[in-house]
This record gives sequence, structure tokens and C-alpha cells, in this order.
Amino acid sequence: MSDFSPWLPALAPESDIEHFACNVLAQPLYPYQCQIAAAILDSIRGGQGEIFSVMLARQMGKNQLSAVLEAYLLANAPEGTIVKAAPTFKPQLLTSRRRLLGLIQSSPLAERLWRSGDHLLGLAPRADPQLIRRQSGPRILFLSAAPESNVVGATASLLLEIDEAQDVSPDKFDRDFRPMAATTNATTVLYGTAWSDDTLLARQRAFNLERQQQGGARTHFEYDWRALAAINPAYRRFVESEIQRLGANHPAIQTQYLLQPISGAGHLLTSLQRNLLQGSHLWQEEPQEEEHYVAAIDVGGEEPRPEEQLALLNQPTAYRRQRDSSVLTIARLGQTELGLASLHVVHQCWWTGRPYLEQYSALLALAERWRLRRLIIDATGLGAGLASLLRSRLGDERLLAFTFTRPSKSRLTYQFLAAINSGRLKLYAAASAPAAIADECWRQLRQARYRLLGESGLDMYVNPSEGHDDFLISLALLSEALNELDQPPASALVLPPRPYRDESLF
Repeated sequence: MSDFSPWLPALAPESDIEHFACNVLAQPLYPYQCQIAAAILDSIRGGQGEIFSVMLARQMGKNQLSAVLEAYLLANAPEGTIVKAAPTFKPQLLTSRRRLLGLIQSSPLAERLWRSGDHLLGLAPRADPQLIRRQSGPRILFLSAAPESNVVGATASLLLEIDEAQDVSPDKFDRDFRPMAATTNATTVLYGTAWSDDTLLARQRAFNLERQQQGGARTHFEYDWRALAAINPAYRRFVESEIQRLGANHPAIQTQYLLQPISGAGHLLTSLQRNLLQGSHLWQEEPQEEEHYVAAIDVGGEEPRPEEQLALLNQPTAYRRQRDSSVLTIARLGQTELGLASLHVVHQCWWTGRPYLEQYSALLALAERWRLRRLIIDATGLGAGLASLLRSRLGDERLLAFTFTRPSKSRLTYQFLAAINSGRLKLYAAASAPAAIADECWRQLRQARYRLLGESGLDMYVNPSEGHDDFLISLALLSEALNELDQPPASALVLPPRPYRDESLF
């Protein structure tokens, strides 16, 4: 038994959490939520250290369930820490924090509440100003599960929660988060919805189901939209209208409401699309006099540490795959058989850890050597400064700064796929290019995945556990050039010809 059991109420777990949600938080739970919460509390009571996987259809109360559990533990435990993680701190964890704060502040627990920045809050054991000022009592720590986050050292003594676990790297969880439960054998809960069949959530779901089939305790809970539709007519009507509007086979319906993973791991490009992208033209080391060129660059990190520079010299390809790189893609302008503008990629540069001033000088030299009509640059984050320097030399006529936002990346993803599907974007013959560049480019294209953003948004990415997406994004940015070339000419006044006059009618 854990130290948790002496102070947990003696009620049966399900009625206990149901009573707390209704009478303390004024936030009643649905029966399936109570069932999940009771199983989690039972594991905590017995110190069993179970890893639960919880999959609920959209708008069925996954986040509410998590917040009620957190408030319950904070209200009853004398000490201890809950660790709550999500793929991003902003907005996901900040939203979770606001939800929990809203529950506590509108309840009798509000007088015991204390906060420390955006990462930490807790409840003092009683409403004592001294205890509140000393931040005494149980607490919840909010930590980002983004690949670059540094979270080593925290301990989850009460509960470890991973929200949207389908978007968290399995390697990140195994390396940084799972050990947080080690010294206390704390219970872990992975919340999320279906996506592909190789996510962290899907992996744990498969393990839990296999264990249950062998007679183990139930640790996987999965309820699709029909569980709530049976008791909430308004929800039933809404989902039925969405199925009618989008179709039962739409990815949003399959994953978010029916909880069915997408086979093929949600890869962005099909084998047919990769065949369409593969061109037969040759790699070029130098421009051809009569041709016109455009380019796009995805900007990566700067100078590595000295010990990493040594690794770069010894194993350049392996090293580059561990670090984000700047990738410049140059394409020759052409036309399809239908007379539409097309792009044939003829050259790529791959810079890892190169200082920005050197990248700036190299880009200016390449822009002049290849007579670039347009250079498209990722001006988000790291690229903003480089884009500003280049604009001062190339001007707005030759430089296009692209800022990544959720809507702009969705539009770019659709543009990229359209360019491939229409045969207007072609890659050089791989055999004619430097092997390291061609291999890495095609590796990223094969590993590229997509995810839905709402009902019509689309995102493209490479799973961080599999590498980077710098070649993918550099290629995709080229489709902005096609978008510009497709713009209609500026309007002009064209006088109509003299009206036809048939003299025989008069």
C-alpha cells in the first residue's frame, strides 16, 4: 500500500469522486467519466503504479475529467506533486491550468489556493495564510513535452498525466517523463484521441488491451461518440450532422469521433505522390545562362559547441540528423504541357550549425550566381533576423518572407500537395545529386506525416523521434513561388470592339 491510502476518504472510489465533482466543484461527471476516475484512484490508493490509456471522442469531457481528478487530489492530499504534461506549454498547458483554476476558484477550495507563476499551483492543507504564503501542501506542476523542453529532475509523487499523448514523442516520454514516477511508483494516465497506429498513446493502448485479454486489470478506457450520444440528444444531433456533412470516412470523423487510427501512420505523401515528385532531370552545380531560377530556404540553428563540431567532422550525416539545419532549395522555372508554371528542383544546400552571418553572405552570393528572381525564406523565429538582413540587400521584389502560423502552414501544406499532384513540382534525379543530400531529402519525404487542425486545417511534419523536417519545409516553401506565378495580371481597362451591325436588319 502507498502512503496515499490513510487520508483518502473511505467511500467507494466511484461514489467518492462523483460526490466530490457534484457537491464540491459543482461539476458533475458522466457515468463513463466516473468509471475512469474510479479506476485511476483505485490504482493510486493501492500504490499499483498502473499506466492508463484514456481515449474519449471529441467534446466528451476528457479535459474536464482530468481537471476534476487534479482538484480532488489537491484537495485531499497533505503533500505531493502532480505532474501534468502536454505537447506544448502554450496554449495547451496554459488552457489546462486555467480550467483547473476555474474549478477551484468557484468552489470552497478557493481560500486554500496558492500560485507560483504559470508552472505551479497548489492547495494549502487548510486556509492558513502562513501555509499559503509558504506554498505548503500538494501541488501540480505543468511541464511541456515538446522535444526541446528540459524537464529532467521533477518527481510525480501523486500522479503523472500526459495530455494529447498521441502528439508526444514516445522517446521523450520514455526518457524524460516516465522516470518521474519511478521513486514513488506513481500512477500514470495518457489522455488523447486516435491518430496513427504508432503514437505513444496507440502503443500504450495496444499493451493495455493485450494485458486485459490475459486477465489483467482494466487499464484502457475508450468511449466513442455513441457513449455520450445515448444520454445527450443535443450531442447526438450534432455528431450526426457532422457525419452527414463530412462523410463517415472523413479523417476527422474516423479519428475524433469513432476513435479509429489512420492506417499507414498518417503519412503525408502516398507512393503515387512520391512517384509524381520524382523527376528525370539532372542535378546542376551551376545555373544555365538561358534559364530562370527561384529558391526557398528553411532556416535552422547556428554555431554548434566545439565538441559537436568534432562530431560533425567525424560523422557529418549522423550529426546533421541530430540538429536542425538550414536547407536551401533552388528550382528552375518551366511550364507544363498545359502551359502552367512549373518548378524543377536542380540544386540544394545543406548547412548545419553555420553562423548566421556566414549564411547571409552565402545566400547573397548564391542569389547573384543563380540570378534568383525570388528567394522565399522562413521568417519565423530563427529566420526573422536573417530575413531582415536579406531584405535590406535584395528588396521586397526578390525576397519573400514567410511567417509560419497555424493557418499559413495549413495553406502551404495544401499548396505543396497540389503542386505535386498536378506535376508542377519535380525533384532532380537522385542518382545525379550528392548522395548525402538526396538520401536525406527523400528520407524526410518518406517520413513526412500530416495531422488535421480542426475540420479543414492541415499540418505537415516529421516526427521528432525520426528526425527533422528542414528539407520538407524548404521544398514546400517553393510552392509559394507557384502561387505567385499563378496570380492573375493586374486589371486594365480594355475597350470593347465596335458593336456588330447587320445592315440587312435595317
